[in-house]
Amino acid sequence: MERFNQYWAGLILVLLLSVFLQLMPHWHATLSFNSSTVMSEGWPLITTHFIHLDWWHALFNFIGLTLIALIWREYWTTRWLINALLLSGTATAVLLWLAPLNLSFVGLSGVLHGLLAYCLIKDIRSGKKWMWLILIALVAKVIAELLGWRPTHFVGEHVSYIHAAGLVSSLLLYKLERRRISDAVSRDE
Repeated sequence: MERFNQYWAGLILVLLLSVFLQLMPHWHATLSFNSSTVMSEGWPLITTHFIHLDWWHALFNFIGLTLIALIWREYWTTRWLINALLLSGTATAVLLWLAPLNLSFVGLSGVLHGLLAYCLIKDIRSGKKWMWLILIALVAKVIAELLGWRPTHFVGEHVSYIHAAGLVSSLLLYKLERRRISDAVSRDE
């Protein structure tokens, strides 16, 4: 029961932060990702993922995050969920900054693609080989988006790049799982 409570605390914290930021529309311009200013400001690398175009956009992102967290709850603790969101969000934003595009965006969909791919990779590694089908379908969907397929709910011309960057961030999540930052720092004995 303790793990269950710890798990829910992270999800509720993330949802509350997103709702709070959504209630502050005058902050959105400052907290949104813009290729030309993101590195000079810094915070949009993280904050852009927690604000949304409108409440419908927020609702769909919240549902996606909640479904991922519920279905794959055995992989999460509050600490890992928040770290995964921060790592995936930062990696997604940096990849988009490196892309030769001038784009602005808000929302969690790129990070959701990263978290979903991470969970599928974990399932595959734990013996659920049939999850390859879902992972292949997810990658094929993103490739189709990059090639020009645009569902009617897409807002903006660069959503496919956001989803692709999020997908790539899943590799970072998988590589860094269960590693402590202190382990990455060499120590002279």
